[in-house]
Amino acid sequence: MHSQPRLAACALALFAAPLPAQEAFQLKQLPSERYTVVQGGYFPRLAALPNGHLLAFFKTGAAHIGKSGKASMSRSTDSGKTWSNPETVFDLPDADDGVDANGLTRGGRLLVAAVSYTWKGERYTFDGWKADTYFQHSADQGKTWSKPVKVNIAPFQWAYPFGQILEETDGTLLMTCYGGSLPHTAQGENTTFVVRSKDGGKTWGDVTTIRPGYNEITMVRRKDGSLLAAMRSRVGAHLATTVSNDRGRTWSNPVKVTEDREHPADLLRLPSGHLLLTFGQRNKPFGVQAMLSRDDGATWGRTNRYLLAWDGDHSDIGYPVTVNLKNGRLATIYYVVYGDRDPEGTKGIAPKNAFCRVIVWTLGNH
Repeated sequence: MHSQPRLAACALALFAAPLPAQEAFQLKQLPSERYTVVQGGYFPRLAALPNGHLLAFFKTGAAHIGKSGKASMSRSTDSGKTWSNPETVFDLPDADDGVDANGLTRGGRLLVAAVSYTWKGERYTFDGWKADTYFQHSADQGKTWSKPVKVNIAPFQWAYPFGQILEETDGTLLMTCYGGSLPHTAQGENTTFVVRSKDGGKTWGDVTTIRPGYNEITMVRRKDGSLLAAMRSRVGAHLATTVSNDRGRTWSNPVKVTEDREHPADLLRLPSGHLLLTFGQRNKPFGVQAMLSRDDGATWGRTNRYLLAWDGDHSDIGYPVTVNLKNGRLATIYYVVYGDRDPEGTKGIAPKNAFCRVIVWTLGNH
């Protein structure tokens, strides 16, 4: 295990205050530290294990898009301060791989899902494009893994998993995805949906559509047993929430909760019982922000925001995931790309200017 350099950082809370209109907000510093997880990593996920370890999942080996991308993992045994060297988690048959969904069962089994997508030729194109979802699990907190299982997402023909994989009281696993039909195009429809497994992840199916026109979705269970999902809109790229009272079979009309270009979402139940919504900020200052709900996601403190990171110089940043630490603090992972970017891998730029980082912070009594 190697130690990564600690970077000076702080988190700020932006609160509405009884001030003149031109001074409508005040900043308060929150105790926080920032640590580098990996250089050359994109699209992270984060899991807090029962033994106190943290597992970070991310894509390495390629730029934003690239056929050499691999789904990788690092481990921290000291609450995010230091991280192990990356190791490959999935070794899938297609091209560009990355872990996009994860979860933990009541029995401590670790669940992960990855997308493996490919296309004809080296340069990114929709010619021959396809995307499949695979699932695997670990019974020993990420030391060894089951063989990957391809997820049946019919009637959809391609899919990306995303967000938290939830376990029902009867053991059924619920995974949110978004997908569509083939051939895929840049203007093709995206639809969010739930796919289920009743045998611990050996087989998947029983797909329920949530909403067309949205993608990148995650869920959390509310106190009354209902499900709250937050998803990214195709038009405007804002976040909207929807609720299901029947275990994901039907869903309410979406309610917009962020401004445009504020995405994607992560939902976390805090020890206080409140819900934390963490999201990427694709407007200046580029970075990561969060909001709190004290009524189980019915309303959000849209003017009471937590500015967790603002170190991006363009919008290739974000995809945060937050977990509760055993010491009462929070850890938020995200990625940031500095300088020139290579979203389609066509410039030959090595992904060394991309970093996955963890912010360890304290929410306090806000």
